[in-house]
Amino acid sequence: MRIMRKLVTALNGGVRETAEIVIDANSLRIFAQEIHECENHITQSKQQLASIIAEKMRRQREINSAEETIKQFETRMSECLQAGNDAKALELAEHVSEKESMLSRHQQHCQHLIKDEKQLQQMLKKMITRLDNYRTELRMAQASSKMQNAQSKLVNRSHGVVSRFGDMQDSLTRIREKQQAFADEMTAMDQIDADLNGNIIDDSVSALKASASEILERVKRKTSTA
Repeated sequence: MRIMRKLVTALNGGVRETAEIVIDANSLRIFAQEIHECENHITQSKQQLASIIAEKMRRQREINSAEETIKQFETRMSECLQAGNDAKALELAEHVSEKESMLSRHQQHCQHLIKDEKQLQQMLKKMITRLDNYRTELRMAQASSKMQNAQSKLVNRSHGVVSRFGDMQDSLTRIREKQQAFADEMTAMDQIDADLNGNIIDDSVSALKASASEILERVKRKTSTA
């Protein structure tokens, strides 16, 4: 059993080493694909932001419509009070109470949408800035890779430039160090995004509804001072 465990361990080690070799051999291609996937994620985030802005605009139109309707009801209430029709004025006051309650909900929802919009915009700005840096680093790494390929061909064709292998190894080490730095920055970015998305917006809506009698008294005061 002990021998079998050692054999399994050796096989697993061989698989890991093979995977690392494949990753190292395709590091530039992998990095370019990661950038492409990040670009797709940013595009999706932009679409989400556009959806939030559109919803905010729709809510704002509903707020404006509700405010206009309340003004119209209050005007009719004043007319009924002047005509001595308190019963009709009270009925209109009940409608105003419902409209103001709905207006309060729309206003609070609109405020939540504004907060969501600002947070997503900030996150997108950070992602776009980092992505631009990664694109620059990718171009530099690709240029260095082409240089190494040219050096490799030169070494293979000319036995008199063996010393250039040391330069090539140094360039390869620098590329790997840069790619490790990229990976560290990506991890840090994920942590920042996680921290930013940790803010939970309280979507609870408080029940703010004025009573019909209070609205009626308010309009009476306006009518008496008019």
